[in-house]
Amino acid sequence: MSEKMELLAPAGNWQALEGVIEAGADAVYVAEKRFAMRQHGAWLNFSADDLTRVVAYAHEHGVRCYLALNNLLTDAEITLLTERIPDLIAMNPDALIVQDLGVIRLLHEMAPGLSLHASTMMSVHHPFAAQLLKELAVTRIIASRDITLHEAARIGRESGLEVEYFVHGDMCVAQGSQCYHSGIAAGMSANRGKCLKSCRWAWSLIDRRDGRVLGEVADRHLLARNDLCLYHQIPELAVSGIHCLKIEGRARPAEYLIPIVASYRQAIDRYYEDPVAYRTDFAQLNRLKHHTLREVNTGHAFHRPGPGSSGITGKREPRFFSLVVQERPWEGADEEEIPGGSLSGLPSGTRPELVVRCGSPEGAEALLDAPCDWITIGGEQFVAGGRKRWGGTWMREWMTAARGKGKKVGIHAPRITTEREFAELERLVADLGDHPPDEYRIANLGTLAFFHDRSPAPLHADYGVNVWNTGAVALLRRLRVSSWTPGLELPLAGILDLAKRTTLPLEVIVHGALPGMLLEYCPIGVHLTATSRSDPCSGPCVGGAYALRDRAGGVYWLEADQYCRNHLFMARDLCALDRIGSLVAAGVARIRIEGALYTPEILSSLVTCYRQALDRVAAGLPLGPWSRERMARLDLPRPLTRGVFGHTIEAVSQPLAELPTNLVILHDVTLERKPA
Repeated sequence: MSEKMELLAPAGNWQALEGVIEAGADAVYVAEKRFAMRQHGAWLNFSADDLTRVVAYAHEHGVRCYLALNNLLTDAEITLLTERIPDLIAMNPDALIVQDLGVIRLLHEMAPGLSLHASTMMSVHHPFAAQLLKELAVTRIIASRDITLHEAARIGRESGLEVEYFVHGDMCVAQGSQCYHSGIAAGMSANRGKCLKSCRWAWSLIDRRDGRVLGEVADRHLLARNDLCLYHQIPELAVSGIHCLKIEGRARPAEYLIPIVASYRQAIDRYYEDPVAYRTDFAQLNRLKHHTLREVNTGHAFHRPGPGSSGITGKREPRFFSLVVQERPWEGADEEEIPGGSLSGLPSGTRPELVVRCGSPEGAEALLDAPCDWITIGGEQFVAGGRKRWGGTWMREWMTAARGKGKKVGIHAPRITTEREFAELERLVADLGDHPPDEYRIANLGTLAFFHDRSPAPLHADYGVNVWNTGAVALLRRLRVSSWTPGLELPLAGILDLAKRTTLPLEVIVHGALPGMLLEYCPIGVHLTATSRSDPCSGPCVGGAYALRDRAGGVYWLEADQYCRNHLFMARDLCALDRIGSLVAAGVARIRIEGALYTPEILSSLVTCYRQALDRVAAGLPLGPWSRERMARLDLPRPLTRGVFGHTIEAVSQPLAELPTNLVILHDVTLERKPA
């Protein structure tokens, strides 16, 4: 309590900026239109010309000003940012908020004197990640919204970095930076500020075997997280060691933000004036609760959200961006256009290796004689179905058998890594001893830092790292990463461009069930047993087969893993069989089948199919009509889509003004309308 917590407020326009400063904010966070999240209208964020005046205005009023450069950027957008950096330096902001590893690398080179704050979209859950970011000159962690106050405070203590913690506002149900639904289905990336908020849709929880609605929750807003409010917890926040309290709402108008900022300002000041005499002003708290757009709760601050944490009626939802997005079905191309020419005459050795990810030991064992080059295992394992479990003893024995068959082996770390996951990885590394895999596959910076000190095995940066540009690839190489998979929302044109512009081996997912959302929240437990991950639970996830169904009939498989996290998969599986030639021509090092949801029989059939495609490409044969005929022969459990391979890149520098043609929208919703 020796240093008063900073109160940080958002400002998406001039009225909000002036209002929150007058209401008592110690600091504000703002953004230029081109490089930040929140891209849902031309009215939002500041022009390049205005930004200098914005920073000066804040400083004139004794308020710190942080600039959000927290988007994922393509190389073309990195070039635009490069041209802008001298102006950013001249503005003298107090810090820059960043998400993209390529942006961090650029700022190291061009603006080493500017403080960097790691965005909540960097999904920091553990001191390992914070310590690595500290080495990258980051001075503050904006904690993941999915960790407790205790966990966030520990990150600050062990890393020596400042920690910023959300205390009020709109919350996402999915793990930060791990929601891909909007980007995969419609090309509107949640990680690039253009989310269509499918978590706010009406869903039905169903038994996917017969379509029966479960738990009496049909057409309800099951994932619509309530707003966060930690006004009542000011004392706990003050003694935790958290440096900064953050209010969410850069897309909110001044009249909404001012009372919220003023309430927290008064409470913080009263507490520090006389902590012993402090008590919550419940009249003010009740006014806040009525002023907030949705119902409120404490989010993840003290426990895992459970029953009552979502506004399932939708009555207080201020705005629906979409009702449903129907993924375009895969039809197979008549003729593949190969960028830069034809496949004939490709040099020898250009054939990519074929990688298969398995979801169970049964699948991994069935692939030992399949015509693939890599088999990857480990990470999250889904609890339903009574399948054999991963384990150190099994892995050692299986790896010996796989190598005897000429296979390379990769072991996945979980996508989210907290204290439990790291303890289990520590045991796994010890169990494998002098026989590590051919590579460990990491999905976040914390896991990257963990393996640096514990294993000499090469590291593969998987899609969870969200790489979109060559600068990010270069930084990963510096961090001893040996290969990588691009972000799941990057369209084919972006993948091909990166393949040609980078030398670090690139792996591309070409088939399989892709994750739409990764949830710390458990819809299965909440709606069938009224329990959360923090409660005793009867385990309905183990014996059932679940899905969420949208209003258009799309069925999104829902799987619980050993950590009680829920994985909501897209309704259709990616198929890029007819695009293999383009990937080969671009020099992609590996193509991957994401097979966690497939039976061993189906997985083996898909491996054979993609091996045949690689052989046809090597022989200069077309894939179009052949790919349609080949897919028609397979009895696949889920429909197919071209997914992001059929999208173009929506420029982050252009606010979202037009909706995709495959969206169903409420008749009175427009993206230019300011939210209430």
